[in-house]
Amino acid sequence: MNPQNIIRTTVSLLFSAYTLMNGQPATQDTCKLPAAAGDGNTAENEVEPDKDTSGRFKIWKDLECTGGQLTLPFKIRPKAETHSFRLTTDVTVGAYIGLTKRLSASKDFFLTIPLAAGLTFINLNDNNTSFDRDLEEAEVVPGLSWSTGIILQLEKYSLGLMFGKDYASEVGDQWEYHRRMWWSFGIGFTFFH
Repeated sequence: MNPQNIIRTTVSLLFSAYTLMNGQPATQDTCKLPAAAGDGNTAENEVEPDKDTSGRFKIWKDLECTGGQLTLPFKIRPKAETHSFRLTTDVTVGAYIGLTKRLSASKDFFLTIPLAAGLTFINLNDNNTSFDRDLEEAEVVPGLSWSTGIILQLEKYSLGLMFGKDYASEVGDQWEYHRRMWWSFGIGFTFFH
């Protein structure tokens, strides 16, 4: 992937998120209904504006930009030739930034949509590479990974579903899963709150 495309995409995403979060302010005018015939009191027919005068849609209320670290210990990769899936232990360690929305006013329920990038440790063997030489034992090479998805935090518990792509550094297209989509899920528990 071209580095210029990565930079353009990242800047576009950040600009879009900023624009959506800072929407146009709502007008503060009251809407007046016409008075009934013979009714001299127009104050009863005025409609008050919405009490939320921040100018944001309610979906953007309590929306925050968050970040943190993310570890994906396994990935589920589709196999095109057999229409099945393969579980791989290509560990990704990285960081994410995301938009987080509070779902409950009384409980710690949050929904996060992250954009993550990190270092991936790719396990190579005879089954997933097209090397001319034979691999006597499994090799581990570094790679880069990007991912996005959804993380639901319910007080001390976290549930996540992520998908993304890996880019192998040394072997490139010789690795079967280079630039191919994967998905992963995770369950977390906070011991110290």
